[in-house]
Amino acid sequence: MNKNTEQRVCLKFCVANGFSCADSLKMLEKRYGESVLSKTRTYEWYKAFKEDREIVEDKSRSGRPSTSSTDKNIEKVKEIVHDNRHSGLREIARDLRISREFVRSFDFGGEIGHETRRHSARSKKVEFSTKQYRKQVSLDMLDRVNSDPTFMERIITGDKTWVYEFDMQTSQQAS
Repeated sequence: MNKNTEQRVCLKFCVANGFSCADSLKMLEKRYGESVLSKTRTYEWYKAFKEDREIVEDKSRSGRPSTSSTDKNIEKVKEIVHDNRHSGLREIARDLRISREFVRSFDFGGEIGHETRRHSARSKKVEFSTKQYRKQVSLDMLDRVNSDPTFMERIITGDKTWVYEFDMQTSQQAS
């Protein structure tokens, strides 16, 4: 339950127990601090509960539902950006026939898998293309394990140690 709904439940309780709207608002301010409903909203909800409203959730609003933020469009944007990271907002919006503001609202780090570069030595997020590559390699390895029973015995693992097939010589030894 979000804080607004929680506050409406408290307000409904206050109305049922005969508290005035001003006293109810003071109690809400004491409990919720800065995240309290505005004075106007509190009085509106108080009046609604006084007139025997039972439901504490907002009524559904009429209006045209969003047609651009569909899974299909999100996938298409992912494909476009994956194919060409230098695609512009206008180009993407024109190709998909959606608004530039919708494209601008994308979290290109979270939803698509690309991120804006930070000034850190190593990025902590893994890009979408890297995830796809890792997934493909894992599936290939799984297929090989299932088809060849000796495959796992032939894998050599190790840490970041370099192993050379020849003896290293210093520049002094070489001359």
